[in-house]
Amino acid sequence: MRRGLRAVVAGLMVVGAGTFAAGTAVAADGTGPVATPPSSPKTQTVSGVAANGVQLSMTAPAQLPLDLPDQQLPEREVDVTATDVGGQGYTGTVTMTLTSEGSSASASSLRLDHYDQASGAWQPESIPSGGSSFTVTDDVAVPANGTQVLKLRLSPGTKVVDDVKLSASANGATAVATMPVTGLSFQVTGLSGTARAGSPIVLTGTLTNPTDVSLRDVPVKLLLCSGGSAGCVSHASDVKVEAQSSTGAWRTVSVSDATATSPMSAMVVPQLTLPAGGTAQFSVRVTVGAGAFGTPGQPSSQPTDQPTSQPSSTAPAQPVSVAVALNALGLTFETQPTTSGTLTVQPPPQQPATPSTPSSTASSSTPSATPTTTDSPTPTTTPTATPSTTPTTTPASSTDAASTPDAATSSSNPTILVAAGLLAVCLALVLWWALMKRRERTAVAAAAHGDAEAHDDEYGTEHGEQ
Repeated sequence: MRRGLRAVVAGLMVVGAGTFAAGTAVAADGTGPVATPPSSPKTQTVSGVAANGVQLSMTAPAQLPLDLPDQQLPEREVDVTATDVGGQGYTGTVTMTLTSEGSSASASSLRLDHYDQASGAWQPESIPSGGSSFTVTDDVAVPANGTQVLKLRLSPGTKVVDDVKLSASANGATAVATMPVTGLSFQVTGLSGTARAGSPIVLTGTLTNPTDVSLRDVPVKLLLCSGGSAGCVSHASDVKVEAQSSTGAWRTVSVSDATATSPMSAMVVPQLTLPAGGTAQFSVRVTVGAGAFGTPGQPSSQPTDQPTSQPSSTAPAQPVSVAVALNALGLTFETQPTTSGTLTVQPPPQQPATPSTPSSTASSSTPSATPTTTDSPTPTTTPTATPSTTPTTTPASSTDAASTPDAATSSSNPTILVAAGLLAVCLALVLWWALMKRRERTAVAAAAHGDAEAHDDEYGTEHGEQ
């Protein structure tokens, strides 16, 4: 048997089909997606046109799924059968050329095994870099009216191309099989939008799996403020992240603060299941709280001895731009998905400004609380005269009325009400003190008048006896 290699032009990626040992591919560290390929992948059969007594046919895989970034899927087998249709038998070569089609083809990701008929074992082929095609040549000895089968085992790796074409030729006979390369797709909606602080923004991710490989335990992570906390959210406590379960209920997801090597993040779906040929959809709610906008501005200064009705001034809060990314980890996508964007969060509504309280030292509008009292005239010396001890209350009610704020002022400021009450109490105490002093003077005057009358009676008695 003779084998030959030929590399042609830029970038390569190839295929595999037929049967293979089924198994489960897992990441090297045991985490991330778990891939389960079918035990019997679908195949396609291609028959070429006979020439010079030889006919070629191929059994190739119906699709070639891409490997996962950290996991190699089992290679798929391609069988090339050379048949003698002329009754003469055929001894010669069969050439098999693999060509990747589409842009971004790369030979570095191709995995190819060739079955060595002499040893009966599979042998890996070394693919030169920089080639878009790769050729394997086998020597065959096909008996009259007999067949001989040549085998390749292939995987496209992780590089995305449209398809891989296998062209076989022997003694003028040809056969061609085209095998599409399949990979996952991921779409995310809601990555750009505007919301008010405290209002949720909903992101919806849809994973589509056109391959025949089922996946489970796919982690989905949300990243926030990938450019740093400047102009974004500084603390995880200022963000609420929720994920919708399969029942439709929302559950709160823990958010981790940024580190020196990674941005703020939340594992929104730790174990997503993606069936072969199916889709999986999930939704995430992101709510940025008012705490992300920092401490409001301090009120502007005002003189303490001057009342003011101007509202307190605050520094206006600026919108926050939150860079978000929703990533399904450990997967290879057929086309590079758009999974990141920027959410603009407006600050919370400004609270109405509160007027400043007038200073209690402003005395120009406060009436005097000192009543004016008038001493009663000196009582007469007539014995039968009884001085009045009941003071008039007119000054009290007059002063009290003058010192009570009007209803509009009282209802607008509780401080004025308190001041008016204290003023009324002070007035009452002053009036009471004036009354007591007046009664005291009256009692002193009455006592002095009584002593004078007693002295006169005593004097009259003495002189009458004489």
